Amino acid sequence: MSRESAGAAIRALRESRNWSLADFAAATGVSIMGLSYLERGARKPHKSTVQKVENALGLPPGTYSRLVVAADADAELARVLAAKPPAPLSPRPREMVVVNRHSDTEVLEAYAEAQLDTLHSVIEQLPATTSNDYESYIMSVIAQCAKAEMLAANSWRVAVSADAASAGRLMGHLRALESMRRALLSRIPASLGARFDQACARSSLPEAVIAVLVGVTVEEMWEIRNRGVIPPGALARVRAFADAVNSANGDQVADDSGEGIA
Repeated sequence: MSRESAGAAIRALRESRNWSLADFAAATGVSIMGLSYLERGARKPHKSTVQKVENALGLPPGTYSRLVVAADADAELARVLAAKPPAPLSPRPREMVVVNRHSDTEVLEAYAEAQLDTLHSVIEQLPATTSNDYESYIMSVIAQCAKAEMLAANSWRVAVSADAASAGRLMGHLRALESMRRALLSRIPASLGARFDQACARSSLPEAVIAVLVGVTVEEMWEIRNRGVIPPGALARVRAFADAVNSANGDQVADDSGEGIA
């Protein structure tokens, strides 16, 4: 009868499906740290976290609470699964999804909607702009937006292949996620990563060409644009590219402290 045993049972179920914690985070919209706390029983999880975990694993509402009070959490989970076979709401990330019926894409659409709702909820909890963790919090939400966009893009491809009506709605979700990501970036305009992302969007050059110009890989480009992680050796070129493109578009160049440079 403890959170530790309940968390261990959840972890065992997750591992039985060959999901890593990263896979689980992508499927639930909960951070890896939050899921780790739940699986270790280190903290009492928020009600919304429990609901997302239960939904992603296809467990009936209230399953986690039953595991916490059960004398044998593993046995209780086995009883729950025997009574209601799991039906995950989302496909395993990075795994090929085969859609045979148009109705199957409704699952993907529902997951995209859940991602949007989750991100809106997270954004509502933004710290005050004067706090030390304001920018780091925004960057973590931006990274979640980017992951959600990739999953929505994969869902859209599946829906199009199935000639499903939900393809248009999924594209709408994808646009909403991108709008959300750009709105978050605009909250930290002094960030070099944000300025570089803005410059990439304004430039007519393909992303692969920009990567060559600043001397980074396409994967590193993603890290710079979405997380603000810039390889030290590319720092000067990234700053020069951002300043050149944004200045050409009439923006005042700002240094990383937020002070304008004449």
